[in-house]
Amino acid sequence: MTTDRELLDTLAHLVDDLDPTPRTLAAQAQCALNERTDAATMRLVADSVRTAPPGMRGRGGTRTLTFTDLDLRLDHVRGGLHATGLARAGTLAVVRWPGGQVTAAIDPAGWFHVERVPFGPVRFVLRGTGRDHATPWFVA
Repeated sequence: MTTDRELLDTLAHLVDDLDPTPRTLAAQAQCALNERTDAATMRLVADSVRTAPPGMRGRGGTRTLTFTDLDLRLDHVRGGLHATGLARAGTLAVVRWPGGQVTAAIDPAGWFHVERVPFGPVRFVLRGTGRDHATPWFVA
């Protein structure tokens, strides 16, 4: 007679043979864990949206977000968003989204600009002064 444990082990081996785990999955999980633990998370202080006034053409609008170390303005442009940020820390701004990222230099006054940030989940990371400072993931 077969025990429950032996049956489950047999089933696990069968699944591993028919649908193996991708080799890169462990590396991706480790990178995600490192990113989550290596960066100090900025707290969201304010989030507001300004749309076009009545009678004005355009579907655009501006979203302004204030985090503890970053003021962020997202303007609608064709194909995504234009991000303008005023950072209180860091020398590089990294914008991340599922499947991609872009890096922009932060000028001496603290400003950076990023063209065509995609709609959907994004995260901004400020690098260059020791520990990274990152926003939580949010939907742009």
